[in-house]
Amino acid sequence: MNIAIIGSGLTGSLAAISLAKVGCRVDLYERLSDEELVNRDRTYAITHSSRKILEKLGIWSNLSKDLVPFQYLNVIDYELNKKFVFLTNDLPIPDQKYSAVGWIAEHKFIMLSILSFISNLENINKIPTSVIPNTNNYDLIVAADGSSSNTKKKLKTPSFHFKYDQMCITAKVLLRGVKSNEAFEILNSEGPFAVLPLGGDLFQVICSQSILKGTYNMNLSKSLFLDYLSTILPYGIEPDTIIDSPESFPIDFCLNYLFFSGKYIYLGETAHKIHPVGGQGLNLCWRDVDCLSKLLSIPLLKNNHSLIPLIYSISRSFDVLSISILTDSLVRYSRSNISIFYLPRLLIFFILKKSSLFRKYILNLMTNGF
Repeated sequence: MNIAIIGSGLTGSLAAISLAKVGCRVDLYERLSDEELVNRDRTYAITHSSRKILEKLGIWSNLSKDLVPFQYLNVIDYELNKKFVFLTNDLPIPDQKYSAVGWIAEHKFIMLSILSFISNLENINKIPTSVIPNTNNYDLIVAADGSSSNTKKKLKTPSFHFKYDQMCITAKVLLRGVKSNEAFEILNSEGPFAVLPLGGDLFQVICSQSILKGTYNMNLSKSLFLDYLSTILPYGIEPDTIIDSPESFPIDFCLNYLFFSGKYIYLGETAHKIHPVGGQGLNLCWRDVDCLSKLLSIPLLKNNHSLIPLIYSISRSFDVLSISILTDSLVRYSRSNISIFYLPRLLIFFILKKSSLFRKYILNLMTNGF
């Protein structure tokens, strides 16, 4: 099959590799240079669902050396003053041998590994433009050009979209009093706050808060921003130095009603964009890639490729919708400081702390999807 992919970010590039591996000829359209694709300052949480996909494609062994594993995921509810910890023992048994609840990765390392892998595959042709001159040359066209997709706009694909009344602030910070193999997801009334290990004493902090407060904090000096972090970090953890200037971006939600339009298939943030809480975004995008590749490896569907867009859309709906609802619920849970919610929150934390079965179920959901 001849397939065009629009967009060679992490999702589009992985799709090119995955589809090439199942025997497709791929033209990968991207207007940005490799240098521009690599030089993005983003950090991702990699779960076991992504690890399995990367292993299957032969990328994991090379990439894993640049990832930072964590064995403890601390979940803290400031409103309740309660905490529980996800451990590697809470993972499904096949995942426990990797001795990590998950991994933290910087964008540049993942992108470099994937681009290097692409350069060794003969049936991927990179084309330096985002415009396909003749769509009739392709059996399927995969749009992976992001949440502001020009492809989706051109095709007038309907979606459900709203903006959170929040912004996200991220910064790399040296911390004292925290282990290099633990991560934190802190739920407080302003919104979720994540602390992700990057190796040694270096951590990425990802703070969701109201636009008003976020705008104020972005205008603070580095020393005052450190003072702010010290008020929100768990007791015993002290911020020492900010390595880079904090960056901010708005947070919005988008979910296409369908993940296809004719022979166009939408992958990743072109189809769905969710709140960054729990680090689900990239893993959800890569499960899109895996689903499409599995469909294209079925001989019957290869010979009837017009059915693939609809079957793909149906196949991905439950996982995407479930994770979208879950992440949105976590945000609303975090910010709900009304007294009527106190007892339900207390009950949830009690069950998670006391019931290993429930904890295992939730962690499996967050690491492997539906």
